[in-house]
Amino acid sequence: MLNSVLRTTWPLFLGVLFIGLGNGLQGTLSSWRADFEGFSVITTGLVMSGYFVGALFSSLLSPGQIKRTGQIRTYAAYASIASTAILIQILFIEPPVWFVARFLSGFCVAGIMIIVEGWLNSISSNENRGQIFSIHMVVVWGGLALGQGLFVIDNPAGVNLFILASILLSISLIPILLADIKAPENGNQETLSVKALWRASPSGIATIGISATASAGFFGVGTIYAIKSGLSISETAIFMTLFIGFGALSQWPLGWLSDKIDRRKVILLCCASVVSICIVLAIFEFETTSFLLLSGLIGASTLPLYSLGVAQTNDRLEPKQMISASGTIVLVYSVFAALGPFTVSYFLSVFDKFGFLLFLSIVHIVIAVVVLMMMLIHKDVEEADQANFQVMTHRPSTVAMEVIAEEAMESQTE
Repeated sequence: MLNSVLRTTWPLFLGVLFIGLGNGLQGTLSSWRADFEGFSVITTGLVMSGYFVGALFSSLLSPGQIKRTGQIRTYAAYASIASTAILIQILFIEPPVWFVARFLSGFCVAGIMIIVEGWLNSISSNENRGQIFSIHMVVVWGGLALGQGLFVIDNPAGVNLFILASILLSISLIPILLADIKAPENGNQETLSVKALWRASPSGIATIGISATASAGFFGVGTIYAIKSGLSISETAIFMTLFIGFGALSQWPLGWLSDKIDRRKVILLCCASVVSICIVLAIFEFETTSFLLLSGLIGASTLPLYSLGVAQTNDRLEPKQMISASGTIVLVYSVFAALGPFTVSYFLSVFDKFGFLLFLSIVHIVIAVVVLMMMLIHKDVEEADQANFQVMTHRPSTVAMEVIAEEAMESQTE
């Protein structure tokens, strides 16, 4: 059954891979080039925040657009706009224009993922849905990580890398347009309020929201931290790749562990790891290889927090509430993520390279304090009542969240 589905979906996964390559390259390139062009650190943070603001609006508006014009035409339009937005950055090197370009990129890429995940959900069954979405996660994370490597194939001070990122997004259209995509049935779901979700799982929602500022801050201006740390162009690409790659790979062992013990303890372990490594990096000087590996371990500890927060939240919801909570979780993540790049850039401008480490430390200390307080107030749920951990991408969408909720519902009712 799975093999037959994969024979149908491989063009879709190929398209997603090209999107990840182009999007990963564009994000790193935009941040590096903004610094090269003389944008202040604060300005760069604002520009890079545009991507996450666009993703927020897309989560609210794209589902309606998809219903009106269909998946294929909406995908084609979004891919074309995202490809054009990259080229606009070459023609007009001005912060307001770049903010709009990043906004369009975030809006369109998030919308494309809603389309892709909606299609995957519609053609999968209860038996293979988890496997299908696991493959999707691997492709998304892999494309994003490999996209960082493209940063070194040409001089980022020129125009070729922008053109390459645009080409990659345009190529993603080819396999999608050749695939037989059937629009899924979209029912109207009741939305669980933020207040109700906080009452159900304050530690889960705090982890989801607050960690979003750290992950979005890294994706937005992590390159600036690398530059301030004295890394070359190739070393910056390795820094970004290891941070993302380690963050993707660590989700499986951390998820397995969180299914066996109180998830909040795993969240605390991740927070303690991030703070400890940040302190070590702030106090001691390391050779480049050690610095890159330690930075990768930060990624391994902070990027999985979103998935852990979602699992922690699902553990404390009734099965009937999980689907309705999906849109609210995406909203909470998106609002905090939109604040990430600007906030990190402020710390970088005030405290130089140590600002990045200071910000990460503060964020994870706050998460740890909230989780510890909740552990004193609320008992852990029984292991039999836990939802199975699900690996998630760095950028959530309502469709993906609904699939995760469906998987969690099934695991709780078994």
